[in-house]
Amino acid sequence: MEKGKVLLVITPGRKSRKKNCVFHILVAETGEHLASHFSTDPVFAYGDLYLTRENRIKEWKERFGDFEVKYIDETDLKEEELRERNKKWADSLPKKVVKEI
Repeated sequence: MEKGKVLLVITPGRKSRKKNCVFHILVAETGEHLASHFSTDPVFAYGDLYLTRENRIKEWKERFGDFEVKYIDETDLKEEELRERNKKWADSLPKKVVKEI
C-alpha cells in the first residue's frame, strides 16, 4: 500500500468459502466499521460494499483522501487482529451506537 493511503478491509476474505453471509468493510488501522452487506458470494462483496456505491466512495474520499479497498486475505492482517481493533473501536463508542462485528 502506498504511504499516506488509508486501507479499507473487506472481511471475510475473497478466498473464503463462505456463501450467503454478511461481509463487512472496516478501516484497517482503527477497526472502525464502515458498512455491512449480505452477499451471496465473496466475489460480489467488493461491488456490494464499495464499487457500486457512489455515495460511499464520495464520502470516504472526502473523509480519508487517498484510500484503497482490499479483501483481508490480500493484506498482511489477520482476522483476529482486525476483530480486536474493531472491538476497541466499538468499545469507544457511546453504548447506544455500537456496531461490532
